[in-house]
Amino acid sequence: MYISLDQSTSSTTVFLYNNKLKLIEKVSKSHKQIQKKSGIVEHDANEIYNNFLHLVKKIEKKIKYSQNIFLSITNQRETFVIFDAKSGKPLNNAIVWQCRRGQIICDKINKSKKAVNLIKSTTGLTLDTYFPASKLLQFLKVNRSIRDKLKNGTALFGTIDTYLIYRLTNQQSYFTDFTNASRTLLFNNNTLQWSQQLLKVFKLNLNKLPQVKESSSIFGHTNINGILKKPIPISGVIGDSQASIFANQCFNIGNTKITIGTGSSILTNIGNKFIHKKNILTTLSFVFKNKPYYSYECLINYAGATVSWLKDNLKIINSPNETNKIFKEVSTSSGVFVIPAFVGLSSPHWIPECKGMIYGLSPSVNKKHIIRASLESIAFQIKDYLDDLEKNKKIKYNDIFIDGGMINNTDFIQFLTNILNRKIYITNFQDMSSYGALIMGLLGMNISSSLKDIKKFKQKYITFIPVKKNNDITIYNEWKNVLFKHYLKN
Repeated sequence: MYISLDQSTSSTTVFLYNNKLKLIEKVSKSHKQIQKKSGIVEHDANEIYNNFLHLVKKIEKKIKYSQNIFLSITNQRETFVIFDAKSGKPLNNAIVWQCRRGQIICDKINKSKKAVNLIKSTTGLTLDTYFPASKLLQFLKVNRSIRDKLKNGTALFGTIDTYLIYRLTNQQSYFTDFTNASRTLLFNNNTLQWSQQLLKVFKLNLNKLPQVKESSSIFGHTNINGILKKPIPISGVIGDSQASIFANQCFNIGNTKITIGTGSSILTNIGNKFIHKKNILTTLSFVFKNKPYYSYECLINYAGATVSWLKDNLKIINSPNETNKIFKEVSTSSGVFVIPAFVGLSSPHWIPECKGMIYGLSPSVNKKHIIRASLESIAFQIKDYLDDLEKNKKIKYNDIFIDGGMINNTDFIQFLTNILNRKIYITNFQDMSSYGALIMGLLGMNISSSLKDIKKFKQKYITFIPVKKNNDITIYNEWKNVLFKHYLKN
């Protein structure tokens, strides 16, 4: 029996799988989204830890102990915590990947072409406050006592995986995996080591950084704060987007995974060579047996979060599920276009300072048109990126696998299939990040031994075939014209 933890942007979910990898239990608990002011997004890291304990207690009686039982972890990437080295308890709220507090730092560093080029050539990523380094520096400028503790080693820095592992092992294991380290802007994704040069660029004086291990490793042992009858290994630790591409087994060049969750992450396999190009992210997908695997990545900040905005801010829906019905009921958005640049435009444009927009309002427009336009904007952002990938990066994407909460909206998925004009594969199993971490754990426990061996664990898929509907492409082109005129022209 296997336990898998998925600590995402909005919630913590615990899965219980049997030895045949069949899901037998799933429990989830959401946590607060703390937004103190515009652009500042935090989570209570202690709440996240306690939510995990609460969920394990709920399923503890169903856990059957065996020789191979272990805990795997997948997590929201880029979100980080500073925690006490002695107790493991957080010294601040977790600073979330959506948070823009580091923009002032990015603006300063951007004035140095040498620094910008170093960041790109070392990480494959781009200088943006999406990633932790700039936010960490800005936070420490304001919180000098925590800065001093990081400098003398009485406090530690870590992404969510590191923080959870440290607490779960009673402060014995200060580890992260390659996928999470690779997202900090402090890690050399070519040499696979922490970069002293990047630490100097961001003027960070940290006494210690977590030891980096392959995702398919043992990260320590835990009894989950005494809830379990005996300590079990933590095996299989990987960032959520990389866990998903791994679960979908996108092991050939061009294979593409799209996760449509709070944000949307698109990963396209580019092989084992570290390549960095302008205006695109090169992501370290995973490292296995000392061999790195890389992807090009698109990051869309607002996907499912746009639906949450409709519910929580505009209050024009009561539940995200309502959008499925409305998308089917309303065949067009009646000329309305949404540009969900709430925290700037990300791939492939990278304009962090711009704001979102609803365009094309007329007297005939009602809330259903705005809802449909909001969902269409998610599909349009995906196509915008993939078109750029083929045109400017000369990579032909193929075998598109989609997971995440929006796969239940089959009309939306068909719309996306039509405008991409490619087959799309959807699995009935939504929780591919958890599944990817689980399979990494099997490799770490030597229950499986190779990437070839895990082919037997690949999920079954439903295939969506593109239907030629000229109107779908016309609407996309009109949306792109709005994007160009109001965001890209200058």
